[in-house]
Amino acid sequence: MIPHRWTKKLTFLIIPEANRQVRRLQFSAVWLYVLPPVALLLGASAAVLVQTQSAALQANGDMKAEWSAERAAHERTLEAKNTEIAKLQDEVVRLSQEAETFAAKMAALQSLEREILSLTEADDGTPAAEAKRANGGVAGRFVPAGSAVGGQYDPVDTEEALRLSKTTHGDIEAMSVEAERLEGALQEALQEAEKLASLRRGTPSIFPTTSTTVTSSFGYRKDPFTRRSAYHKGIDFGGDVGDPIFATADGQVARTGYDRAMGNYIYVKHGNGFETVYMHLSKSLVAKGQRVKKGDRIGKLGSTGRSTGPHLHYEVHKNGEPINPKRYFSSKEG
Repeated sequence: MIPHRWTKKLTFLIIPEANRQVRRLQFSAVWLYVLPPVALLLGASAAVLVQTQSAALQANGDMKAEWSAERAAHERTLEAKNTEIAKLQDEVVRLSQEAETFAAKMAALQSLEREILSLTEADDGTPAAEAKRANGGVAGRFVPAGSAVGGQYDPVDTEEALRLSKTTHGDIEAMSVEAERLEGALQEALQEAEKLASLRRGTPSIFPTTSTTVTSSFGYRKDPFTRRSAYHKGIDFGGDVGDPIFATADGQVARTGYDRAMGNYIYVKHGNGFETVYMHLSKSLVAKGQRVKKGDRIGKLGSTGRSTGPHLHYEVHKNGEPINPKRYFSSKEG
């Protein structure tokens, strides 16, 4: 049985403005007991929902902040790595350029070395000399590696690469300084070698004909015609008519012609006060003023003039005075 108080009615009058009909609303009394708990429940539920949503929004904000911080840290790390990589690339490029410069310097030094060796070393025909010619004038040569290579893959990290780059850069700088010093020293040595080579080319040091048979030496002897003591100013080399006569040093033909005593003759002026004379030729192959090189064929052996048979009378003058040619003969060049 429903309690009497719940069956009671409550009437609410709504009085509008004047000249308007009054409205009346009637409710059961039970709503006075039901509405407050419902309102309280709804309010509590709303409060819980608000708190839950606020917590969710806070958690979401924290996650976003954490994610943003991680992303910023990652970007900073990536930027630092990119900076290191760029720095390493710059170092590699610089090392490459310096290596090219150093390689050019070393090539210049090797060229100077070959020039100096060619000026200061005589070719003696030995296997070592053949090897030097095959290698461009140097005793040994580095052979570049071919395409057949291998080995275990062992990558180098960025820090190690940077350290190696700095170390290599320092080594290359030190080698470049040494290479420049060596280049200057080699340039001086080359100048000295060129002077020495010029002196050697201008010094009569080879045999003047293919024959090395001496029929009359330099100095005092009995004249072959008068049989009296006489001073022989040169060396006589026996041979066959037509044998080649060679210039014994670089020079210029000073005069050539015929004389009753000398027969067909040639005078060649050289540097450093040297002059050579070739007598009793069957034929001269050069003219006055002509430049000749050491070893050039300048005439043919004969027996013209005051001669007892085919031979070459050969003289060497130093500052106008005849000297013994024998002291200048070189077995390596003869």
